[in-house]
Amino acid sequence: MVLLVPELTFMTGLPERKRDNRMVKDVLRETMQSPQQHHAHLTRLLRRIRESPEASQELMRWGLHLDPDIHRTQGRVLPAERLSLRHGSFLPAEDLVWNKEVTREASITTVSMNYWLLVYPKRVQSVAKDLVTTMENVCGPLGMRVSRPALVELKDDRIETYAKTIRGILGAEDKVQLLLCLISGGREDLYSAIKKLCCVQSPVPSQVSQGLGGTAAAALGSSPGVYSPPSQVINVQTLAGQPSKMKAVVQKVLLQINCKLGGELWGVDIPL
Repeated sequence: MVLLVPELTFMTGLPERKRDNRMVKDVLRETMQSPQQHHAHLTRLLRRIRESPEASQELMRWGLHLDPDIHRTQGRVLPAERLSLRHGSFLPAEDLVWNKEVTREASITTVSMNYWLLVYPKRVQSVAKDLVTTMENVCGPLGMRVSRPALVELKDDRIETYAKTIRGILGAEDKVQLLLCLISGGREDLYSAIKKLCCVQSPVPSQVSQGLGGTAAAALGSSPGVYSPPSQVINVQTLAGQPSKMKAVVQKVLLQINCKLGGELWGVDIPL
């Protein structure tokens, strides 16, 4: 058995069989700490070792001594980079998060969504309508233009139903800019299957990081020569709740879509 000191170890990943939303949040809370928080944890660890007779005796047996504080060195502080948008620029906050700025002003370049498809199961019809309305309301400040989508309603949310419908659409249409799919629940198999179908024929941007399961692969198969536009998959659960929550999610989704279609969100000055 190997015993690890939590304050001196770094997690590189989570096993798939043990991964869930609560665990991921707990791990991020412990690992995504500021330098001040990390220093405080190490200081408490040193104090616990110093105040423990057993630990002090073990260190003495090995001829080791721990300083009461971690080693300090003078580091170089780089100046903040100014980020540019279409009509202005700004300096990011200390936490290096600029979500508010990029959703209040237009991106450097944007691509209009003139012909796109929204695929969803029948039981989330109301969510689909609210999503389209919210996209039309928030696209203006981002500098985007979002036309009404072609709505494709599915009778159920089985992988085979999504696969057959999407394959038929892509085989009949050659001007689809984007395929936006709504899925219900944490359907990793369905998510991977949709992304595989839309990305396997052409190297378009994708957020899928997991492999495709056997059932999904069998349902999808392959269709040589089928046009594959960029795709976006949204879990309906992320859109549930208050309208402000849906607005925040839709803003981030539109920024992702703009990038996938070839737009440019923000930039920095490179003196070359």
